[in-house]
Amino acid sequence: MKDYCTLIFGRGRRLAAAVLLACLAASGCDAIDPTEVNNPTTTDEDLAQATNPTAALLPGLRAQFARLINAYVVAEVVTDNYSIHGTGIIQTLDSPQEVTPDIMNSTGTSANGLYWNVQELRALADFVIDEIAPGDDTATPELVAEARYYRGMAYLTMGEAFSYVPHEADGTPQGADVAFTRAVADLQAATGFGPQANAALARAYRLQGDAGASAAAANAVLSADAEFLYAPEYDASSISNTSVFFLVLRALQEMQPLPRLDFLDPKYTERSSAIPLAKAEEMHLILAEVALAAGDLPGARNQLANAIRLAGTRSTVSFDDIDERRNADLSLRPRDSEILVRADESSPYRAGLVLDRPGDGLPIPNISGTSLDADSVAAPADAGDLWHSLWLARQEILFLEGRRLADLGIKLPMMLREIDQNPNINEGDAGTVPVIPGYLPQAPLYAMDVYSPVMLYDGDGPDATLLSTMVTIGVDMNRVLATNNASPFN
Repeated sequence: MKDYCTLIFGRGRRLAAAVLLACLAASGCDAIDPTEVNNPTTTDEDLAQATNPTAALLPGLRAQFARLINAYVVAEVVTDNYSIHGTGIIQTLDSPQEVTPDIMNSTGTSANGLYWNVQELRALADFVIDEIAPGDDTATPELVAEARYYRGMAYLTMGEAFSYVPHEADGTPQGADVAFTRAVADLQAATGFGPQANAALARAYRLQGDAGASAAAANAVLSADAEFLYAPEYDASSISNTSVFFLVLRALQEMQPLPRLDFLDPKYTERSSAIPLAKAEEMHLILAEVALAAGDLPGARNQLANAIRLAGTRSTVSFDDIDERRNADLSLRPRDSEILVRADESSPYRAGLVLDRPGDGLPIPNISGTSLDADSVAAPADAGDLWHSLWLARQEILFLEGRRLADLGIKLPMMLREIDQNPNINEGDAGTVPVIPGYLPQAPLYAMDVYSPVMLYDGDGPDATLLSTMVTIGVDMNRVLATNNASPFN
């Protein structure tokens, strides 16, 4: 199998097999008898002759999917959710205009990066689905459905995060619309894996602008489980939740939230913290968006209120936070609960968005959280206000789950090594530069992360005194999205 692995390392099907075997070993599974293969020259023929090869290779796909989600979540530093303050993440990721192929992959350009991991998942899923499962009599429909889910999620992520990428080694780059079409095909074949497949379908159909199909898939999820949540935990001994490294573990927490999102941070507090991959709240938000785009304001208000109420029932974690809320120059960011924040100069100041830090026993939403009130949202409001509430609800409820990049319409460039080694791609081609909607602020470079006043304290020591209790965000990106009719259904 010559595929993405070949592009990176110059090896073929033996590398794909070796990668899956490595993932399998890391997961502690002994489903493959090592006496049946001659490492390091393992081939797909060796794997096909193993006992239950499809089942044996699924742990490798699960592990690679976990790595992909890790990279996608950290990539939210490109959006207005987080700003970067430290050396563990490349600073220029903070500005979409400055993202280049050699630094775009969250924390690096190789195995840590989003592009690498999405292509790796697609290639490994191709190997299992196309080469192993067809010749495996023990490949049950359930196993194949799970493999199709992972490949569908790879294509879905490709379409969300990149404008053009090849779908095979040395292939011609394909547009995001092609990735979404392939995602839908795989996810339709993956519904036997569970409601998470329909949840991903609702997400894919939404990005295609198909309101009817998106609503049908969302309703199928809610019919199966009104409180649906798919959030597998990470195994801290092998593949841990990467964002925890930047949110909690480093001496200077390098991912700092926009002040009006402070109450949601850090969403993940342990190496094993689960990342919500699909949940009922998103289905309600999709249904609200469908209704709103169709002019059904009562229906939109009802579904939006449903999402907010459900978010309010989700669990929180009690967290002893040592984060001093510092910028890279060690100046202090908003860190006192008495601070009021407004989303822009025309918005009202709101309380409760900033928590006291450092602080013990902070209640942090680890699944869903929102500052919106269901009763207020359910009250009569015009379409403009509802659109604004919808975008805010999506930002808060889906915080650090890999949605904000696509909601803002930002597309990242593919990896530099792909551009350099693929004969079908040249610098400047579609997919080699970031795509940034014209309605996003173009200047200053870090405009989405700006707030004022910058100097809120009379120093940067532990006893620094708060000088102002009012903070204004420079740009309310949710208002920008609402004003520019950014919904795929519009």
